Amino acid sequence: CKGPEEPNLTDFPSEVLQRIFSFLPYSDLFSSSLVCRMFRDNASVPVLWKKFPIPADEITQDDGLARLLSVLKLPRFRTMQHLDLNRVFMAMAKKKKGGKKRPVFADHSPDDQSKFLEVLEIASKLPLTWLNLSYNVLPSVFVSSPQFLSRLILNIPHVDLFATCRGQGPSSDFIGNLLDNYTEASAMHTLNLGGCDLQTLPTNLVTKLNYLTNVALERAFMTMEQARTFLMDMAKGSKIKKFDIGCKLIIDKDTYSDVFENLDPELVATALNNLEHVIYNKLKDVEGDCCDLSDFPPDLHLSHFLEVMGENTKLKQVVMDENNFFHIAPKVVAKAFNNLEHLELRNNPFKTSAQIVAILDLMAQRTRLKYVLVEYEDLSWLNPGLVARAVVQVEQVDMRC
Repeated sequence: CKGPEEPNLTDFPSEVLQRIFSFLPYSDLFSSSLVCRMFRDNASVPVLWKKFPIPADEITQDDGLARLLSVLKLPRFRTMQHLDLNRVFMAMAKKKKGGKKRPVFADHSPDDQSKFLEVLEIASKLPLTWLNLSYNVLPSVFVSSPQFLSRLILNIPHVDLFATCRGQGPSSDFIGNLLDNYTEASAMHTLNLGGCDLQTLPTNLVTKLNYLTNVALERAFMTMEQARTFLMDMAKGSKIKKFDIGCKLIIDKDTYSDVFENLDPELVATALNNLEHVIYNKLKDVEGDCCDLSDFPPDLHLSHFLEVMGENTKLKQVVMDENNFFHIAPKVVAKAFNNLEHLELRNNPFKTSAQIVAILDLMAQRTRLKYVLVEYEDLSWLNPGLVARAVVQVEQVDMRC
């Protein structure tokens, strides 16, 4: 490590070395730990590895859960804050044949289930702020250790459970137990139940989602009654600040369509405008250029949502790039988006040039916007004077042209 009569990093105190190591990417940090014993000791302190993205899925697929267990037990990871266990205990397993991996349906052995439970026990002892358990067969763990699994999840602020629970029986029992045990004293405030079957849950448990801060339900299954009651409570007053229903939205378990489309547009609009941040990409299958969009029927729910947004909203940001705005009057679109605090304008066929001009024209007169992103390849079709008068009204503007 140390050259003759030359200044050397090994002369620094440990706290200085660790401070230097804290600026390194993890690949360089690991390389530094191989230089010498002093570097190894200082590059391996847990505080430097608390956000290291352990490739748990890759480790499990290549070497099994036993290898993942040995990695998680390393001293350097004892203060781990982020842990991605996505797909490490799936119903769809991968096996090697002829040197290649191929997907096959397989039941987990009791030994695998025991090892996965041990992985979760290690996770329960870490100071985690984020845990991703998506696509894992959690109901089977719930059957053997119901209260342990709920306690684990409720003690972590941000948890992803995408596609972990499908069907009736243990699947619905697991989610029901989790929500039933949730209280305002629980550490968990962000929950992703996208892709989960919620339709068998009692409605009063579904409405408890309104006590969380961030909720994601993309591709979750609900009954119309569950969705209606959930939105009614949201409209009255919800603690949800960010609601992510993505582009596949919440699915009506009877019609397999967007459950919100089957509800009163006023209820949907009032509820969503009572939040701060909504991701509401009602993806449409559109072919051809923007002129073809006139052939699509008007979206009454979207229109009503924007009308309410323009008059009375708590929303600060919406992500709606994949919605069909074609039939909505430019004045309505302009009032809605100028009533936000955060707006991103990107080139796409779902907005007309008249709507963009209306947004900028109203922005130049009065706006609540504090941040605007404009991302267009070509803005030559816009009046530069209008653009200038609009953007000077906003605190922060990001022009990517």
